[in-house]
Amino acid sequence: MAPSLAPPKAPSDDESVDLECGLSSIQHKLTRREMERDLVLAFDSPELRRHDAWFLVETKWLDAWMNYVLDEDDQNITRPGPLRNDTLFDREEFRVRENLQSTKDYRGVNPQVYALYAELYGTDDAKPIVRWTLDIYAVPVMIDDVREMLHVPKLKARSLVTEMNEELEEKGRGLEGLRKREEKESWTYRCLCRCEFLVPCLYRLLGGGPTYKKEKKSSWGDCCNCCKRKKKNSRKKKGKKSKRRKEEEDSSEEETSSDEETHGLLA
Repeated sequence: MAPSLAPPKAPSDDESVDLECGLSSIQHKLTRREMERDLVLAFDSPELRRHDAWFLVETKWLDAWMNYVLDEDDQNITRPGPLRNDTLFDREEFRVRENLQSTKDYRGVNPQVYALYAELYGTDDAKPIVRWTLDIYAVPVMIDDVREMLHVPKLKARSLVTEMNEELEEKGRGLEGLRKREEKESWTYRCLCRCEFLVPCLYRLLGGGPTYKKEKKSSWGDCCNCCKRKKKNSRKKKGKKSKRRKEEEDSSEEETSSDEETHGLLA
């Protein structure tokens, strides 16, 4: 089983606002080591899924990888080499070395973690050591089963590592462009042209007072005018209703008179 790593610290606020110039400055960015650590920890597990087996990795290599991803000193970083397992398997005699102990000499990882290690660092054409248990001297897993176990994890690891590399390249390009732009822009240009607090500050200094607008209070005269308008509108509505009623009454009288005339003629 792979050694457990401490979870990454909760990141602080990535962006802080410079109140003097109103510019945002990035304080912390994920490095390659941190991204590798988070990627492996996302798939590391103490147990296996059904039909999976343990891929045995030498403890020496895992310790080197942990020192690489957990080291905070950027100057003294040594990246581990390919995942060869030379201390576990003798290539000349083509057999497992003798007197190997679990945890001391080797550890087990699941197929997805092994595929990530192989994609990140390569294997130098070394065959994986796969067992159904954490005993290196147990019956080895058949090569066809190993290929089937690694088929999907290899594809997934390739896509994840490619995505991580592309993200790192984009961040590098963005940082280079930001540095070039900051070198070209002078301090006066940044303060006069890109500062969002410049106009309000000048307005206050020149005696303009606060930049917000005061709400206009309603007076008694405004209330009276509103009441008058409402009364006029109500009168207009009443007048229209009365006209409609008169028209309806006139039309009904005409209809009754025409009916009486026709009735008299028929009689």
